[in-house]
Amino acid sequence: MTKSEIAGRRNQYEVRIKALDAAILCVKAYEFNEMDEIITLEIMRAEYQVQLDDLSTNKEYMVNFEGGGWNTTHATNDEDALVNAKAEFDPLGCKVKSVRLATKAGIDAAMRSFY
Repeated sequence: MTKSEIAGRRNQYEVRIKALDAAILCVKAYEFNEMDEIITLEIMRAEYQVQLDDLSTNKEYMVNFEGGGWNTTHATNDEDALVNAKAEFDPLGCKVKSVRLATKAGIDAAMRSFY
């Protein structure tokens, strides 16, 4: 994801978390509140909080080089991953072609080229 996409999602999650906080307070304010409703809202809030926290977590990116070859780097978004990869590998003579979010299947497939 790009920085602007991350900013958009971050905003959406923050708005939803605030709305859920307000809903939890409203339900708790009733004298005869339903604990099931509160628990459900708190679970939803926790899920959005995990997604929000994940946006600022470093992830592993696969780096592809011109002429072949690959390696990995870490960053929080696609743009920073490309900057990090170029800073790390271009001085070594490995011109960076592209980066993409690493998956287990992608890394396994790349590793098979060594066997």
